[in-house]
Amino acid sequence: MSEATERFDILDETGKSTGETLARAQVHKEGKWHRSFHLWIVKEGRYVLLQRRSKHKDLEANKVDVTVGGHFSAGETLQEVVREVEEEVGLFVRPESLHHLETRKVERSYENGVDREFQEVYVLAVDQPLEHYYLDCKEVSVLYEAPLEGAIDLYRDGGFLAVNGFDCQGRNNNALLIEEDLIAQAREDTVQTLEKIQAWLKDKIG
Repeated sequence: MSEATERFDILDETGKSTGETLARAQVHKEGKWHRSFHLWIVKEGRYVLLQRRSKHKDLEANKVDVTVGGHFSAGETLQEVVREVEEEVGLFVRPESLHHLETRKVERSYENGVDREFQEVYVLAVDQPLEHYYLDCKEVSVLYEAPLEGAIDLYRDGGFLAVNGFDCQGRNNNALLIEEDLIAQAREDTVQTLEKIQAWLKDKIG
């Protein structure tokens, strides 16, 4: 099944299933509500991993984004959607190891449609080097390790942030991230999510 024809369960404005399923392209064209999966990976209690989306993505190509993002296909549960983590960054995870951070209602407008999602947002602590991840070049071009406080400042205020990076061709790819690298419509939501991750880490560390 191609990305465009993948089918999603359609939700109403409260997040409840309508019982209808539609192809991905139609969902975005008609601005239908659907569910997505976001996983933020944190390292050593002070870094967050950011991905640079592949140039082949239909929305926000080449932009910096959540560590792993994907959609719930029609009928999928968390047990099944975690496949996205292995597909995108080569990391096998168990659903029970994820901490559910929030469900976020998000609406973004594009030239050819509207993306309306209920994002199920999770966080996971993994203390392994960037070179131990295996990126799918069709999905992710680079994985960055960013200081959490610096990432919050970048998303909130703009400016720049120096980060370590490792790309899908197995090379070091360090970068200076700037405001133009970010998904503009996601900045405010991302600041709020990263601040919640920061609070979760403080709780976890005690």
